[in-house]
Amino acid sequence: MTRIYAWWASWADLLGGLWRSRRLIAIASAGQGLVEYALVVTLVAVLAIAVLLFLGGHLTDTFNAVGGDLANPTMTAGPTPGPTAKPTATPKPTKSPKPTATPKPTKTPKPTPTP
Repeated sequence: MTRIYAWWASWADLLGGLWRSRRLIAIASAGQGLVEYALVVTLVAVLAIAVLLFLGGHLTDTFNAVGGDLANPTMTAGPTPGPTAKPTATPKPTKSPKPTATPKPTKTPKPTPTP
């Protein structure tokens, strides 16, 4: 009987060790993923700051122009329009022709009796 317990204990130790090592690998890989995520976020932040420093003056001018347009809206969009064309005169309506009188129907002759 002691052999069975010894055998069972050895398997329990083996499985427990595997379970513990699996958990350690999972924790280590989660930490690795977190480090990679932090590196990507840092890279994106550095690139965003570099773009803002490079294009900062142009973006400021664009935002100021948009803000000025929003503060003082105009009726036309886009560039200022050129001279407007004068409207053409509305043509006078023509008289419609008078309808012709419809002819009155003629009476049909009565048939004559045949002998």
